[in-house]
Order: sequence, then structure tokens, then C-alpha cells
Amino acid sequence: MEKIAPGSKVGIISPSSALQDPDSISLGLDYLRSLGLTPVTGHHVFDKWRYMAGTDRNRADDINGFFADPDIKAVFCTCGGAGSQRLLPFLDYGLIRSNPKPVFGISDATALQLGIYALTGNINYTGFALKYDFKNGGVDGLVDATLRGILSGGNVHASGGETVIGGKAEGKLVGGCLSLMCNLTGTPYFPDLTDSILLIEDVDEKTYKIDLMLNHLSQLPGFFKIKGIIFGKFTDTVQVDEADGSVDEVIGYFCRDLKIPVIKNFNYGHIPSRYILPVGGHVSLDADKGSVSF
Repeated sequence: MEKIAPGSKVGIISPSSALQDPDSISLGLDYLRSLGLTPVTGHHVFDKWRYMAGTDRNRADDINGFFADPDIKAVFCTCGGAGSQRLLPFLDYGLIRSNPKPVFGISDATALQLGIYALTGNINYTGFALKYDFKNGGVDGLVDATLRGILSGGNVHASGGETVIGGKAEGKLVGGCLSLMCNLTGTPYFPDLTDSILLIEDVDEKTYKIDLMLNHLSQLPGFFKIKGIIFGKFTDTVQVDEADGSVDEVIGYFCRDLKIPVIKNFNYGHIPSRYILPVGGHVSLDADKGSVSF
């Protein structure tokens, strides 16, 4: 990504769940200002409609508006939750394609980020949100360091994964939250998996459901065109029955016949300390060292 210079304006959107307290993003906005950025809040950031931050069309209008504004250099999501998939039919993909700029988010933003990438090639960044990263009063050091590196336009080297299948691979990073990825399959908003490296994590899921969702992905026509897999952290999982297996056992079964580099327990997901990674960006995976560079 090109450097985002100090003084640049960045758009603030709520594509998913409604914010229960407007003050919940005040620390995040102050943090962006401390980085030299000027946050511009979307018209519908604090709206509420059903369980979401405004109607599907209104949330999409905020996104379209920021992509149309040449002064906005990046877009940041306030929080995750649920609902970003619903607004995908209302985005102006021609506009987005002609005015590329990164969308930063995590969790439910996976649907938004993958949908935009699938139809425009626009690179987005998963692993940061204004409410989520300041719920304990301050941003984690790893999140901060990665974000600063991305904004400066520099190279990022992320390490800490455990080898499942050794080897090296390069490709476009595709993924995020597993359940959101599965929700997009069969729609126009799921990216082409050819020569991709999958990024996978999830939270609050039963282990047998993780097993089924992974097999869902493996049955997609393009699955065997992927170059590698990065499993992040699966947090707050529930093993209902001993036969369901642990997350590590599920991953082991899933990978037993694969011939591509794979790592697990990488520092990405619904965890306090994580890397921010480029959805649609070119990455290099070294499964022997458990590292990812971009």
C-alpha cells in the first residue's frame, strides 16, 4: 500500500452492528489523530436499525461516499458484530474500482472486505477496529506496530505461527473470519481462490462446526488451486463431545492429505495481540519458520 501521509483524512464507517455507546470509539478516534490522521465520521455511523448500524442502503451510502471523496485516503470500521454482508448489493463497485483505498476492519468486516476485493481487486486490511482495539483502554503494541508499518508504506514481517506442513508459498491473501467466508460462497462476493493463500480464524464456534465449515471450503471448485493456508487463533471454542475433537485435531484431520504449506496458531483473530494483514494483497508464507511477509 502507498504511504498515507500525516494530515490525511480517513473515513469512519459502521458496516455491521450498531454502536450501543458513541463514546465507545472515542479512544479509537483519538488514536487515529495521534497517528496524524483526520477522522471523518460517516453520516450513519451512529444509526440503529434492527441489530445493525442503520439500514443496508444507508450503511452502503457511507462507504460509497468515502470512495467517491478524493480527500479520503482510507476507511476504518468502528466494530464488527453482524450485518456487513447485507449491504454488499448496494455498493458501487465501479466507483470503488476507480478510486481504490483500503478498508480496515476485523470479524464481520470479512464479508465487506472480501466482497469488495472479489469485485474490484481493492486491497483491504483485516485485524483492526476502533471499538474492539480500545475496549481495554489502549491499543496492543503488536497491532499498533503493524498499523504504523502499513500506513508508512513499508514492508511487514509477521512471525509466530506453528508449522503444520512445511514449505514456502506466495499468493494473494484471501480470508478472515471462517463463518463469514462460508456465508459468501456461491455468491458474486466470494473471491477467486486461484493462487491464493487462505487466512482462517473464528470465535465462539463449536469445534464440529469448524470441521464442517472447513470441509465446506474444501469442496469449493477452486479450493485445490490455493497455494497455502494460515490458520489464526480460534478463540472461545466449544468441544461439545470428545469425538468432535479439539481445534488442533480438526486442523490436523483437515490438513492430512494436503500438499501445500500450512501454519496454525498464527497471531491473528479475535485476540488482543494480532497482526493486521492485507486481504487481496500479495504475501509470502514461510511455513517452516511460521512467518508471513508483505
